Amino acid sequence: MKIHHDAEASLAPLTGQTVGVIGYGNQARSQALNLRDCGVNVVVGNRDDEYFATAQEDGFEPVPIADAAAQADVMLILTTDESQPSVWKDHIQAHLEPRNAVVWSSGYNVGYGLIVPPADVDVVMVAPRTAGSEIRGFFQRGVGYLAAVGVHQDFTGEAWNRMMAVAKGIGATTGGVYESTFREEAEIDLFAEQVVWPGIAAWLEQCFEIGVEAGFSPELVILELYASGEAADIFELIAREGFFKQLRHHSTTARYGELSRAPLFRSDELAERARELFQRDIRDGAFVEEWSTEQAGGEERLTTLWNDALKRPMARADERVIAETQRLAVAAETS
Repeated sequence: MKIHHDAEASLAPLTGQTVGVIGYGNQARSQALNLRDCGVNVVVGNRDDEYFATAQEDGFEPVPIADAAAQADVMLILTTDESQPSVWKDHIQAHLEPRNAVVWSSGYNVGYGLIVPPADVDVVMVAPRTAGSEIRGFFQRGVGYLAAVGVHQDFTGEAWNRMMAVAKGIGATTGGVYESTFREEAEIDLFAEQVVWPGIAAWLEQCFEIGVEAGFSPELVILELYASGEAADIFELIAREGFFKQLRHHSTTARYGELSRAPLFRSDELAERARELFQRDIRDGAFVEEWSTEQAGGEERLTTLWNDALKRPMARADERVIAETQRLAVAAETS
């Protein structure tokens, strides 16, 4: 996998251009501010809500989305995945002009064909691999982060350079960008959201139940599983040094325990279930259809699932623990 850096990108393709940032949530706010700090002419398009007010507080003069779309030469679509088809249909597509560039931070809607851009515009992706709120802080500190980039449609012959200019302007090329496609980015994202993290979440909750059954207090189990912050530290070491090499920072007891017992928890049955979910729900698109139906129905099942999760014993226990750990953290900062 080739990583492209600052030296391979230039802001020149954005010179004399108006960049329209559609939306002003965490991702959009960070990207808009970073681009402006690079000298790019940015117009923010958002409906009249608290995000509109935040944009004003940040010194922008936000306008309705349709107005931003009409002004923009390069447009960053940064509203939520679920809102994008209606935003596109109602506020954007009628204002696109030939040779415009449209930039996505997620491959979901274009990758799965929920949005089909016209043939006479550039269609590219710059998808940061970090939380939207972190992008601003990284940029201000001069610290890089990774992003996936891809050219879906090159009408002008300059799509790659325009895409890299956006990546540079938001600070992504400082860390590095790697090539992907809209569909690949969406599929690997959904794989993490529907296979990796649900598997980890289910097993953590089951471990909580096993620990409580063994006689440990719920609070102690929560602290050991994640609330102490040790798990976060381990994941940071994994990202920095590698999954296995980070074990050098643990005792030999811990190292032996993990390496000798991990094979006992590999499951062919779970692996087969994961493959089936990936093929049916992600690669064949069943989840996209299910989620679109759920949105059309008012997200009633999501609401039920969320409310049920917050009533579980593990959720009730971690409320007590998190309140205490946060109190201690505040006390430490003010002492």
